[in-house]
Amino acid sequence: MALSLIRLAPFQLNFFRLSKQMILSRFSSLTCKSVASLNFEKQCLLTAPLLTLKFSRQEFHTSTPQEKWESKNNRKYPPQKPGEPRRPAEMFYSKRNIKHSKRKMWYAATFVKGMMIDDALTQLKYVNKKAAKIVREALLEAQQEAVTNHNVEYRSNLHVAASFATRARSEHAMRYHAKGRSSVLDLVYCHYFVCLREGPPPEKPHFTGYDQAEDYVKLLRQRRLDDSL
Repeated sequence: MALSLIRLAPFQLNFFRLSKQMILSRFSSLTCKSVASLNFEKQCLLTAPLLTLKFSRQEFHTSTPQEKWESKNNRKYPPQKPGEPRRPAEMFYSKRNIKHSKRKMWYAATFVKGMMIDDALTQLKYVNKKAAKIVREALLEAQQEAVTNHNVEYRSNLHVAASFATRARSEHAMRYHAKGRSSVLDLVYCHYFVCLREGPPPEKPHFTGYDQAEDYVKLLRQRRLDDSL
């Protein structure tokens, strides 16, 4: 496992947002070196020790286990009764540790939700964004996986039932500036999840502004007021 080496002065530790207990528990190998040879502008920085922190790339991983989403493909259903409509096939697929922001992936993920697979691939082909290319590659891989391993007869008879992105691990790096200054970079990663379901997408209910107002008034009338008559 590759280790990231970051050298920080004490006045730069506030960028990491790490408490003293976390540093002492996570990082056992701390070495101090003198910085008398470094040319800082202020004399107070000349006597500051230089800390060398070694930590793994997985220290800041905050995502769920990888098998949790794909394990839904192994779900067992009871036999269907006579006359019951056929249960459509579905396939769960994910793309992990993508070097992209979760917020930027949200636009492309919600854009294809509810579309047929061919329409989604065609629309993403003409979107000049990195997130659109990542989502399109994931949809193509999920489509091939559904046809190969999940008994889907027609690859075009699929719609995007679920599509969302979550936050993955994050890393930190140093960017050095002039005159001994530096800043901390946040390297963020994300996970992309998609569910393909056989058949056309369900029809979306059509709500007007009057319908929303009626639902809001109904919700207000059904609320409970404590200590009232």
